[in-house]
Amino acid sequence: MTMHRAPRALLCALCVLVADAASAAAGAKPSRIASLNLAADEVLAEILPLERLVGVTALVDEKGTSNALGRVPASVPRFPKADLERLLSVRPDLVIVSEYTDADFLELLEQSGVRHHRMKGLASLRGIRLAVLDLGEAVGEPEGARRLVARFDATLATLEARLRGAARPRVLYWAGGLTAGGGTAIGALVECGGGTNVGAQMGLVGIEPVGAERAYAAAPDRILVGEGWESAEALRRHPLLSKLAAIREGRLVTMPTELLVALNHHSAAACWDLAHRLHPDRVPAQLP
Repeated sequence: MTMHRAPRALLCALCVLVADAASAAAGAKPSRIASLNLAADEVLAEILPLERLVGVTALVDEKGTSNALGRVPASVPRFPKADLERLLSVRPDLVIVSEYTDADFLELLEQSGVRHHRMKGLASLRGIRLAVLDLGEAVGEPEGARRLVARFDATLATLEARLRGAARPRVLYWAGGLTAGGGTAIGALVECGGGTNVGAQMGLVGIEPVGAERAYAAAPDRILVGEGWESAEALRRHPLLSKLAAIREGRLVTMPTELLVALNHHSAAACWDLAHRLHPDRVPAQLP
């Protein structure tokens, strides 16, 4: 996210006011929480009394992106981007950001003196699990976070048992020429869903571009795309990739994008969804 720089004098005045309030509330359970990342929005919508929520991302209302549609009242301010001046105007005593939040904005947030919590480790299922628990502690709702994680753990344990001994198809994630290598949440999703991540097999790390020739040479068993990104149609029209057996034989896997990009407890549901698409004989469509 990016933000416009507000006049320095105005920002300084706002920072002093909010920093004073934050100092007074230091160590207390935060009562005015603003979230600047969708992963936190979706967790807070389930564990936080909503009168304590004073800001969420605009993505929380976006169909096909959000797993919290309709859960946050319209009276809660929406942030389409990280805007420090507007953020300070809602007088938060805790701001939730993530490891993907813009570094320049984080520096300004540090200078403002506003207490903030950063969700980290979101590139693995273990890291996501810990991030949900840490967020629960930060907002003073550890029991609510533990309930989400218990559900997360139970889903993954059931899934592991159902997939034990299953052959693992080689799955290539594709998004407009990008794929997911090792050390990515989507790579972890592929492995958890009973597949083998072709991007990692290629030696890629992170979300990286992959040329059509290299993707074709990899000859994946399945290709994974998100709904609504036009990736599926683009692949079917591509002069080279359309010739892949996975495309010609209808082995294109299309997942709901809100699950594909989930970076919180919804990741377990994403794993289940993908596992059903890869192994319908072992994993039913509905979660138990």
